[in-house]
Amino acid sequence: MFAILGIGLGVFIVFLANHLEGDPIVALLKTDAALIVFGGTFAALMIHAGFRDLLSAIRCLAWVVRPPKTDAPAFIDEVAGWARTARAKSILALEADADTNSDHFTKVGLRALVDGRSYEDIRETLILVSDAEERQNSVAGEVWEAAGGYSPTIGVLGAVLGLIHVMVNMSHPDLLGIGIATAFVATVYGVGGANLIFLPLGARMRSIARHRMMYRELVMEGLLMLKKEASPMLIKDRLETLLESRLQARKEMGEARAEEPQPMEAD
Repeated sequence: MFAILGIGLGVFIVFLANHLEGDPIVALLKTDAALIVFGGTFAALMIHAGFRDLLSAIRCLAWVVRPPKTDAPAFIDEVAGWARTARAKSILALEADADTNSDHFTKVGLRALVDGRSYEDIRETLILVSDAEERQNSVAGEVWEAAGGYSPTIGVLGAVLGLIHVMVNMSHPDLLGIGIATAFVATVYGVGGANLIFLPLGARMRSIARHRMMYRELVMEGLLMLKKEASPMLIKDRLETLLESRLQARKEMGEARAEEPQPMEAD
């Protein structure tokens, strides 16, 4: 939901700045320019990503409102509770949790545990499911970042088409100013769409995918320790240590990127 507010705020600022310059809001509302930029970008994505990846990226837009479950501390408490239940009763007592769990990856692992499959079999199954989910999650970021690359160029294409229309109507000088302004609205749509919508969406999707990857790693470790019949306290300590180390590694990676020297501009 916060991401939607960010997109809305960015678009609002553009229209507000246009209004403060004394131009009417309708000056930025051009159906033909929007058709060229957003329709052209979508057509480029059809070629770039293909049907399945494009459909997956569109479905993942729901993450903007409701990201997939990545509450690691809650899972740590949950798996510790499963360990206590398994010790007090048996692993079969977790069957109800396996059937009702809302997270697909966790559900697959719990079902494998309840079915009595071997440690190696459970591990291989979770790795396969994790790889498939990682691919699906990473596609969304790639597609929307690609859209951010295409839309500015297509915006320039729209501006050129608009200028061609202006040149064709050179016999009407009083309409030239309006025509040129309309032509450059396509550039605004292209650059604005890339930097206010597509690229931020791609970065957001990649961030969610990284959180999901870390969460799946935590889930896999917890379920495999559950298979080994480790104590609830040992499971909790191990997973909390793993979570802390992964968060610290991500923080250090972000700091390292921020400290990278920027290329110097030529005089």
